[in-house]
Amino acid sequence: MRLVSGVVLSLLTLLPTLAFAQRQLVWGETEIIGIKRLTREQVTSQLPIKPGEAVTQNEKEMLKWCEKLKKLPIAAVSCNGAMVGSRLHYVVEILEDASADPVLQPSTAPRAAARVPPEARQLIAQREYRVQEVLADGYMPGERITPSGIVVAEDPELRTFDAQLRDLANGQQDRMIAIALDARHPERKDAIAMLSWTGRPEASIAALHGRLLDPDNEVRNLTGRLVLTFIEWIKDPAVADALAGTLAQVLTLPSHTDRTKALAALGQLYALHPEIRGTLQRVAREPLTEIARTSVLPNVGGDARGLLTAIGD
Repeated sequence: MRLVSGVVLSLLTLLPTLAFAQRQLVWGETEIIGIKRLTREQVTSQLPIKPGEAVTQNEKEMLKWCEKLKKLPIAAVSCNGAMVGSRLHYVVEILEDASADPVLQPSTAPRAAARVPPEARQLIAQREYRVQEVLADGYMPGERITPSGIVVAEDPELRTFDAQLRDLANGQQDRMIAIALDARHPERKDAIAMLSWTGRPEASIAALHGRLLDPDNEVRNLTGRLVLTFIEWIKDPAVADALAGTLAQVLTLPSHTDRTKALAALGQLYALHPEIRGTLQRVAREPLTEIARTSVLPNVGGDARGLLTAIGD
């Protein structure tokens, strides 16, 4: 149930090669997540980063820095990067205690006998490849949501995939949810992706928001993407309140990706459902305060401070 195991080097996942090559970046402050016993200085002293200086190191060099952090008295560490404007922030995610139990929660749902259609799995993979091509060319896929709650992209090739996936997903929502909730099902990630084309997204989010705390990184990522894509479709106050409670727990994970998505989702959810204010005051104030105090990133610490101001005392 741990977020990180050993040393995970994933800087490349957050630094698009094209953007990195074309932009002159300078170092920003290092973002450090998950420390309680250690001080910030103990971590930054192991890194050859001077904020404000030009980034001259290549990605391979940066990845090696994470190895040095193994010398610290910690159980595990993961390193990646985040660009904010022209500043590159090195992000260090630390698990100090191997026996510590983050709030990750494996699904206990029953086994699902259903399967994701093989042709759908192939289409999902092809569509994702095309999305990456569009992004690499400097464009956005231009996704919108139809009145029936189905994703449709502006890119002609993606639109063709969307039409095929919509046909395959028709009437499959309950089966896809059951697969997604089966912790041992080999197709659960494809099942979560398929929910973008089944319609009735609020029902999918109501059933799956607990997977934002799944031990599987990719399951959490796909569930977060589903939530952010369809958050405006949440109309039921009970669903909004339950989702807010889960997102508040996600804020406590020592993971930059998870908590950034949770902050974005909470901000949008609160704007749509101000009635969740009491829930946020009760369960989100403490993690928001910690993030506001420790994060150096404007889209993380700044968003946390904004939410704290919004929900008030």
